[in-house]
Amino acid sequence: MRKITTITTFIHECSYLIDKKVEFSVQEVNKHIENKDVLEWLEKEFPSGSDIIVDFSMFKDSHRAWIHEELYSLLVGYEGQERRKWGIENNGLCLLISWSIEVVRDIHGRFGETKEHEDEWL
Repeated sequence: MRKITTITTFIHECSYLIDKKVEFSVQEVNKHIENKDVLEWLEKEFPSGSDIIVDFSMFKDSHRAWIHEELYSLLVGYEGQERRKWGIENNGLCLLISWSIEVVRDIHGRFGETKEHEDEWL
């Protein structure tokens, strides 16, 4: 699976949760980013068979590790600045989406750089 497909699938799942009015504090989301267990945590919170389902079963271990590392690198650089940099203070799922969009920007180049990573596979 390409990196762009991996991260956009993650964004879609987070958007789905927000649409279902799911909320987690920024602090709780940060804790799971730090523990590098965001995907496993969300799958456990919203398992198959429940009213709200999150399914990351299509992700291999390499996809999961990559998402966790990307989110972790943003946490290390910006923890405590979520409100100032992204305007997010109430729902940590919104932070996951915003930071995932930052990952998309990195994949496609921020300032017209080459798109050498655009089609990179995990």
